[in-house]
Amino acid sequence: MKKRKKIVIWVVVIAVAAVGVYYLYGKFFSSKKETQSFSLSPENIITVEGGDIIRTVDAFGQVRPNRESFLAFDSSGIVEKIEVEEGQEVEKGKVLVRLKNAQQESQLLQAENAYKIAKVDASSSELKERELAYEAALESYEKTFITAPFSGEVAEILAYEGDSVAGSSQIIYLVNRDKIYVDVNIDEVDIKEISIGQQAEITFDAYPELKLSALVDGISPLAIEMGGITVVEVTLQLTQSDPRIMSGFSAEVEITVEEVHNVVRVPTEAVAEREGMHFVLLMNENEPQMTIVRVGKGNDEYVEVLSGLKEDDRIAANAYQILEQFQQQADGDQQRGGMFPGMRGGGGTMRLAPH
Repeated sequence: MKKRKKIVIWVVVIAVAAVGVYYLYGKFFSSKKETQSFSLSPENIITVEGGDIIRTVDAFGQVRPNRESFLAFDSSGIVEKIEVEEGQEVEKGKVLVRLKNAQQESQLLQAENAYKIAKVDASSSELKERELAYEAALESYEKTFITAPFSGEVAEILAYEGDSVAGSSQIIYLVNRDKIYVDVNIDEVDIKEISIGQQAEITFDAYPELKLSALVDGISPLAIEMGGITVVEVTLQLTQSDPRIMSGFSAEVEITVEEVHNVVRVPTEAVAEREGMHFVLLMNENEPQMTIVRVGKGNDEYVEVLSGLKEDDRIAANAYQILEQFQQQADGDQQRGGMFPGMRGGGGTMRLAPH
C-alpha cells in the first residue's frame, strides 16, 4: 500500500514539472517570434562619433571689483573744490574733494608755528602740549578733504561744488578694477567637486552674448543655510576683462569639474544600465544586438565609451527607452532569463532575445 502511495506521489510531481516546462517553453518561443519582428526606424539609428565631454557645476552670483568704496567727509561743510572727474584714474593718497576750510587752515598754521617755537626753548611739558595741539589741528584740517584710500577709477561723483554736505554724505564712488570677481553659492552636494584653479565660463544677464573665462579663486571654509538649502560661497576671478562689466551685475557661472577630449562618445540615452553593466543596441547587418560596453566620463548629454564600440559604428539612439520597455514586458520572466530574460549570446555581444 505504501509503495503504491509513493508511486502516485512521484507521478503527480512529474506531471506538475512537465506542465511547468511546457509553460516556460511556450512562453519563450512565443515571445521569440515577437523579437524576430523587432526593427529600428532609420531616424532612431545614429553613427558613433568622437568628441569632447565636459561636465560642469552651474551657479548664479554677482560681480564685484577688487575694491570699491563710497567716500565721505569726516565733517560737515560746503564743497569748495572737486579735484577729479568721473572716469579718471587716481593714485592712492590723491586729494579728490575739498571743503571750505579757511578756519581749519588758520588754526593749523597757528598750532604748527606754536609747536615749532616750543621746540626751541619750551619746557618738556609745554612742548608736549604744543605737539598735541598741533596734532589736533591737523586732524581737524584733514577732515576737510577726501583722499583716495587706494588706487582706482572715480566711477561716480555724487556732489557738486557749493553743495552743503553732512559728514555721512557719500561724495565719491571709487573702484579698483584691477581684478574682477564673481561670488556664487554652491550647493553642499556639489562643493566636493570644486577646487582652486578650476576653469569656468561666465555669462551676464546684461549682455547675454558676452562670455568671459574665469578661475576658481577662493572657497569659503564655512557653509551657510540659504533658502532652505546649505551652500558654500565660492569666488571666481575673471581672467578676461571687459569695460561693460559693472559691479553688481548678475552672472551665470559654469565651473568645469571634469573633461575629456577626442574620445568615443554616444548620447546618454543610447546607453542602458542594469546591475552595474552598460549596454547599447549595436546594428550588425541591420540587426540590433545588445552589446556590453565599458563607459567612462559623462554629462547630461554624452557618455564616454572606453570599450565595446568604435567610431562609425551604428547604434540605436534611444536604447535606454527600448530596453526599459523590454524590461517591463519581461518582468514576469526575470527568474527564467536573469538580467534580461531570454537574452542569449556569449562574450561581449548578446542578441536581443524574446520577451
